[in-house]
Amino acid sequence: MKTDNIQSQMQDSPYIINQKNELIPLETLSLGNKSMQDQPTQIQQKDQVSQFNDQSQRFYAQKHDQEINHQTVPKNPKKIMSSWKASWHHRFIQYWQSIFNRRIVSFSCFALQIGDVFIFSAIVAFCCFACIEDKQAKSSGNMASILMAATIVFGCRNGLLSYFFGLSLERALIWHQLLAWATLVASLNHWFHSKRLLSGYIIQFPIIAFIFFSIKPVRRYLWELFMKMHWILIIVSIYGCIAHKVSYALFAFGYFIIDVCYRMYTIYMLSDVSKQIKLEKIGNNITKISMSSKNVNYKGGQYFFLMIPKISYLQWHPFSVFSASYEDEVVFYVKSLGDWTRELYKIAGEQGKPTILKGYLDGPYGYHSIGIEGDKYKHFLCISGGIGVTPIISTAKEILKQMEKGRPVNSLHFIWTGRDSAIVESVLKPDELRSLLNQDDSSILKNFYHYSDKGDKKIEDIEKQAQQEQQQLVQLSKGRPEFTKYFESAYNAAKESGESLVAVLTCGPQQLIDTAEINSMKWSKQGIRFDCHQEVFDF
Repeated sequence: MKTDNIQSQMQDSPYIINQKNELIPLETLSLGNKSMQDQPTQIQQKDQVSQFNDQSQRFYAQKHDQEINHQTVPKNPKKIMSSWKASWHHRFIQYWQSIFNRRIVSFSCFALQIGDVFIFSAIVAFCCFACIEDKQAKSSGNMASILMAATIVFGCRNGLLSYFFGLSLERALIWHQLLAWATLVASLNHWFHSKRLLSGYIIQFPIIAFIFFSIKPVRRYLWELFMKMHWILIIVSIYGCIAHKVSYALFAFGYFIIDVCYRMYTIYMLSDVSKQIKLEKIGNNITKISMSSKNVNYKGGQYFFLMIPKISYLQWHPFSVFSASYEDEVVFYVKSLGDWTRELYKIAGEQGKPTILKGYLDGPYGYHSIGIEGDKYKHFLCISGGIGVTPIISTAKEILKQMEKGRPVNSLHFIWTGRDSAIVESVLKPDELRSLLNQDDSSILKNFYHYSDKGDKKIEDIEKQAQQEQQQLVQLSKGRPEFTKYFESAYNAAKESGESLVAVLTCGPQQLIDTAEINSMKWSKQGIRFDCHQEVFDF
């Protein structure tokens, strides 16, 4: 006992407590002008010590209780609760997202939203306006120019649609691809109804090449060729637009140039941070990238483009952050899937002994398609597969950390599924999320990890360790997850608390995304709606 230790110390060196609850050693008491005969006798001194011991035990016991209570009970809960408030920018985005991202109908893996109808209607209206021209060649040319301009705008990283309306990267890329195909059709139509001019060929052939190199198999397996050809074809297209006087597309290219200039500015601002990038091997095919978070402003779930000069000066690759904004380091976990990521793994140091080298960082980019910055959502269902856990756990950490400032959160289900034991062993630490909650709030978080390779010793060791410590930090299961069970649990939690919204955040393989979208539609009933944000790591 703490008081027993204090008592034994007091018997060796007696003290007294003054009116201010201060400890005064008896041997240091000044006797002033009193004579030695006025000093207390040995018996009186022992009585004083005995009286002090009783007082000191009560005093320290009371103080010890106060310290324990201070750790579990906030001094002023009302004051803490009132301190939570999202920025005006995020409240503005949240307002528009609540309108634009409202699901109308879901076709298996694709959900048609109000924002899609709005964008489609606006583009059709512009195209109809362009067709007012009397000459068929002129009207078809205007239509192709408008569609080309829209394709360029949706392909920019720093889009105004993302900043003001919170349009997610995934949604913008879908529109970028659809509009590119529409531009090809419109340009071919214009080509057949107009005179054959050299400037027209200069524009037409790059459009066809853009489409070819953007086909998924080509883009996935020849990423570097895809990126290099994009830049070459952009330069050719700008020249062709100037020669052919494609006015709408030229305005869009001007917007694109501003976007590129802003990228260069962000790279310069982050150059000090990226001078020392640490690379560390995790398992057989995962690289941990980390650097200081000083002067790096980002939100959980966003992504950066990274360039390592030792590998290539021309290759920029996007990676979602694993860390949260309050942490001391910006951390990424990269799985070796292509030539660049395999080379990254080769030059990385062993675990615990990272290689330090220079790199360049561009970002952050990306917004969630549902407004999670405010207090609109109090129930969260975070679903990830494989290395897709990085943006999901980053967002989950951000949400739980904000509870310290009074953010209201009623439940957060965190579900991960995969086959890589290195992720479970070194990336998904059992107490990664639990450590952000105090004891009173521990029931808010529910962790579920599903590992599909049976008999893995590393996974079994983690499970045994959790049982030995008598801490059910994570429910680790073999086999694929039953998502219906988790959606039902989130549905019941929302129903019991009287809330009508559940935020579903998901990232991973397309099959996982499809399952989350289908279940979100299925469980949106009886006044409770599941709003789904998707990330597929598919640029």
